[in-house]
Amino acid sequence: MSGLNIEKLANAFVPKAIPSHLIGSAALKAVGRFGRKYGGLWVGGKVTAKPDGLRFVPNRMNLAFHEGLESIYIPLASIRAVTREFGWVTGIVVVRHAQGEFRFRCFGAKRVAAILGAHVTAP
Repeated sequence: MSGLNIEKLANAFVPKAIPSHLIGSAALKAVGRFGRKYGGLWVGGKVTAKPDGLRFVPNRMNLAFHEGLESIYIPLASIRAVTREFGWVTGIVVVRHAQGEFRFRCFGAKRVAAILGAHVTAP
């Protein structure tokens, strides 16, 4: 199946996201507590899915306010399953792949999960 072409503004769950000390101390403490409690932070950016794979690129604001934040790339061939989970306001797309799991939330998550899942070949 060809023609995979998804581009969505999204928030990706990044387990190793580290807030920068550029943000104020009260906000830094709150973000730090959230990260410890939930095992990571939601980071804004753009998700793109093409025939070669899935990519998340953090937006400029998040690049400025996180230390060492990098883009995420998952080859389509390594994706094992795509599901959708409930999320307040926006649904959550869960991508299980050979190296673990990648989660992102966006408007239209149900449709995104269905389209991406249709392009995945289970092992």
